Amino acid sequence: MTSTIEELLRYDSPIQHTGRLAPEEMMLGGQLIRKRQAVIAVIGAANRDPLRFTDPDTLDIARQDNRHLAFGWAAHYCFGAPLARVEAQIVFSTVLRKLRNLALEPAPLVWRNNVTFRGLEVLRVTFEPAAMGRN
Repeated sequence: MTSTIEELLRYDSPIQHTGRLAPEEMMLGGQLIRKRQAVIAVIGAANRDPLRFTDPDTLDIARQDNRHLAFGWAAHYCFGAPLARVEAQIVFSTVLRKLRNLALEPAPLVWRNNVTFRGLEVLRVTFEPAAMGRN
């Protein structure tokens, strides 16, 4: 479950970009970035970087080296990340335990219309409830 959650976070980060001010003048990708110039870090792209991840556009729940940036980094690391991970483990393990034959409905996925916060409007699934008395 842990590697699955980390891979889902890497594959489709809930936050797609963040803004920062350059701490000092520097060259980046052949471009001069001036001190205190606003820059956008595209987390979704960083988590798909082929120089960092093997086969980055493949969802691989067994991926071993999966140090992604879904929750930011260093001083800008999301302090709620541990809680979000625990909540995801509880939700996914409960859904898998309680719903048999869980499957996606054959319908197009509709994403929220928000360039920063990524997420589905609706995820249509079919399932059968687990047998009574099963935890």
